[in-house]
Amino acid sequence: MKKYPSYLNLYESGELEKRVEKALEMLRRCNICPHNCGVNRLEDSKKGYCKVGRYAVVADYFPHLGEEFPIRGYRGSGTIFFSYCNMRCVYCQNYDVSHLGVGRIMKPEDLAEVMLELQEEGCHNINLVSPSHVVPQILEALLIAVEKGLRIPIVYNTSSFDSLETLKLLDGIVDIYLADLKYLNKEYGRKYSKVKDYPSVAKEAIKEMYRQVGNLKVDERGIAVRGLLVRHLVLPN
Repeated sequence: MKKYPSYLNLYESGELEKRVEKALEMLRRCNICPHNCGVNRLEDSKKGYCKVGRYAVVADYFPHLGEEFPIRGYRGSGTIFFSYCNMRCVYCQNYDVSHLGVGRIMKPEDLAEVMLELQEEGCHNINLVSPSHVVPQILEALLIAVEKGLRIPIVYNTSSFDSLETLKLLDGIVDIYLADLKYLNKEYGRKYSKVKDYPSVAKEAIKEMYRQVGNLKVDERGIAVRGLLVRHLVLPN
């Protein structure tokens, strides 16, 4: 009988630990996101396009009541805001976090404790905001957190500029994908977010997310338990 959240099945089979090892190997020649920097981020002095090295940087974390109801529910979504980003959106509402990197470095043990603290506060899920450039670090922390009793689902809250190889590492780990689809015009992606081929990358990424988790499913309270929720960006003019 399968367990929920899904990552418990991979943990019990030993697959979660293998995913961590594979993710860290990808960090050695960084191809975590579509920029494919090739930098050895295991050496903390070396950073890729995202400006992050060996350890994740976290700006803040708290029970967030500002997300869509299926995500926030009644007790909030346990949101972790990761600093820096693999995009450079000129209109970013969290400019100090995504561009300037305000926050503190967290080793896997620290990040695991954050997850457990949010669970202890009664959050419905762990909501990873802007995780695309720090997936290996997240998986390292998740393994530790599960060993210490983490039992709430993972929300992958992304701008959808994600690598297919990285997303496949998350198959069976993430139960809920919260994907922003920003543009279907690659020139807009280049102009406003400084990335190439955003539409094609995002569409393939969202297809992979859907393959993994399917349509959004909620419980009797209306709170998401599994599936994909896509949000569309609206800009002036």
